[in-house]
Amino acid sequence: MRILVVENDRLLSEALGRRLIEAGHAVDIFATVADAEAAWRIAPYDLSIVDVMLDDGDGRALVRSVRAAGIRTPTLMLTARDEIGDRVSGLDAGADDYLVKPFATEELLARLRALRRRSPEITATELRIGNLLYDPHSTSLTVADRDVRLTAQEHAALDKLIRAGDRVTPKQMLGEHVYALHQDWSDNAVETLVHRLRRKLSDAGATVELKALRGLGYILCETRS
Repeated sequence: MRILVVENDRLLSEALGRRLIEAGHAVDIFATVADAEAAWRIAPYDLSIVDVMLDDGDGRALVRSVRAAGIRTPTLMLTARDEIGDRVSGLDAGADDYLVKPFATEELLARLRALRRRSPEITATELRIGNLLYDPHSTSLTVADRDVRLTAQEHAALDKLIRAGDRVTPKQMLGEHVYALHQDWSDNAVETLVHRLRRKLSDAGATVELKALRGLGYILCETRS
């Protein structure tokens, strides 16, 4: 998944970023309302984590603004104040969940998983195509009941491709899903990533094909017998 973190505590944001990256996600981190809002309007995020108190304003105002623009990214708000009024105002602004600092990282990750499950595009706990079985919540992949190990970027690419179903995923869209804004990436990087993923699926005996459609993008489909 691609996750937006809006937090002005540098130590906390860096710790969250590391933990989310270790879990296989692309993460963009910003400390201000202005930077976060600009990123939010150009990048397709799957989840967001927003602190209430930011360097240049209020996180609730940020969420209210992007909701007014029609952006429905599931959002978890963070606050140092454990008062009913603060939580209510955050939820009324458009947040989907609330977490009070200090918190356990495992609880935050569990809340993110819960928010992701509520997303309209998540309709099953497991995704199948051919003899490939993918669990988006544990990011586990099996091919013919055999576990297949993927890198974090390969998992992100597979997640995007398998959810697309019979729709083509443009190369630009795949790159934006896999890589964070601060990461330099190119068409060649996406092509190399797809090549690695295709080889791992083939080596595992997957009855699926990761096709490249020139000028259009990529599609994951069952191999024709």
